[in-house]
Amino acid sequence: MITGHKGILAGMLILFIALAPMFAQNVMIDERFNFAASDTANYLNWSLGNKSTKDKFDAASGASLSGTTSAVNAVRFDRASTKKAAIPVGLWGLLLYPVSDWGTATADAFTVTTAGKQITVRFVHRGYAFELVTDAEGKFDPLTGAKYARGLADNVGGEYVLKKEFVKKGGDSAKMADLDWSKVALAPDSKSAQASRWYEGPLQFAVDKNVLTVKGTLVEKKAK
Repeated sequence: MITGHKGILAGMLILFIALAPMFAQNVMIDERFNFAASDTANYLNWSLGNKSTKDKFDAASGASLSGTTSAVNAVRFDRASTKKAAIPVGLWGLLLYPVSDWGTATADAFTVTTAGKQITVRFVHRGYAFELVTDAEGKFDPLTGAKYARGLADNVGGEYVLKKEFVKKGGDSAKMADLDWSKVALAPDSKSAQASRWYEGPLQFAVDKNVLTVKGTLVEKKAK
C-alpha cells in the first residue's frame, strides 16, 4: 500500500496520466504574414496541448524550419488513421503561407481585402479556390467563415491551368490571379461531419501595413 505524502503525489500522477487523453488538446495560433512582399519576419507560432512550435520559412532547405508543414496535420485531421478534416482546408492552407517560400503566395494569387475591420482572404491552390471571411470585428469562425470551390483548373504536365470558363476576359489561364471569382460557386469549407474531433474558434484577424496577423485559441471538441 502507498502511504504518506509521496504516496499521495504518486497516486495523483498516475491519475493525471490516466486522464490526460480526456483533456482537450487546444491549439494556440500566432501568425504573421506579409501578403505584399517577401518578408523574413513572417512566422507561425503554434501549440498543440503542451507542445509549442515556433516556425518560419527556411530558405536554405526550402521548407519550414521546424517541420510545421507535416506536424500541423495533427490539427488538420481528427486522426492520422481516418484523416477527417478537423478544421477548414482553407484555414490549414492559410497557416502554411508564413512557412512557405514567397513564390507560393504569388503563384496562388494570395490576396487580402478589408472593409473596416472585416477581412477577406482569398487564394487559389491546385485548382481549388479558397475564401476566408471574418465578421465585422475581424473574428474568424472556423465553422462558418470559410468557403471553397474545386475543379477550377486542369493539371497539365504538373502545372495547374485554369479552365477557360473561369478565366477573366483577356486573362491568362496559367495565372491564378486571372481567376474570375464572379464565376466561382463557393461551398462551405468546414470540419468534416464524420470527424471524431474538431476545432472551434474564434481567431482574431487583423491587417496593418500589408501584414496579416492571426491570433487566438482553437478549442478541441469531440463527437459524443
